[in-house]
Amino acid sequence: MKRINYNKYLMNISLVITVLLGTSLSIQAQDVQPKKGTIDHNEGERPCLVVNLDPEPKPLKKAWKSFLKDNYDFKIKGIGFLTNKDLLYVEDIVIEEISSKRMNFYTKIVEDEVGSEMKVFGSFGYDIYINKSETPEEFKVMEKMLNDFLKSYLPKYYKSEVKATKKKVKKLTKNVSGLNKDISKNKSEIEDLKEDIEELTEEVAEKESLLETANIKLKERREKLQRINEKYK
Repeated sequence: MKRINYNKYLMNISLVITVLLGTSLSIQAQDVQPKKGTIDHNEGERPCLVVNLDPEPKPLKKAWKSFLKDNYDFKIKGIGFLTNKDLLYVEDIVIEEISSKRMNFYTKIVEDEVGSEMKVFGSFGYDIYINKSETPEEFKVMEKMLNDFLKSYLPKYYKSEVKATKKKVKKLTKNVSGLNKDISKNKSEIEDLKEDIEELTEEVAEKESLLETANIKLKERREKLQRINEKYK
């Protein structure tokens, strides 16, 4: 059986925790305010609103679809049963809150290094795209739609994440406690059970590492939930 260097193992765990802390600080600095951006669409660079978010693309698309249906009474296509496209769309439609003209409304949601990149844009026909300079009122409404969605969705998302992390911490704490009891019990037979103890020690280190990571995540998500609540208070 392969023997492990326990001190070296602990050093590796410390390194992992340090990396996670750095990642946590990066995520905490994340700006959830939509910004002006561009997107390649219909053979050209088009204006859009862009925001980077923690949730993964698929649940984010489903939440966005539900929000639009509940609040603006239209059903965006591209996500649903057996369908999961990057570009969600609804075309040749009147969205009264934006304009009385018929228009196309798009949202592109793809995975990025944070979680998801979300781009929202619209057009009147093939080559007339909503932008801040030429169609400021329509652009403002579209920006409000996105901000209202973030205000509604993100607090619920982070509450769910905090709850899931609490459960994980509780389970890992119980596992670590049980493994430590097993080690203590087996020490009375140290010579015969030396290899078993080494296996248990390795498992304890692994579980403690997971517990540390879970605690860091829990703290991160609580802080982000607090920032989100304060932002949209």
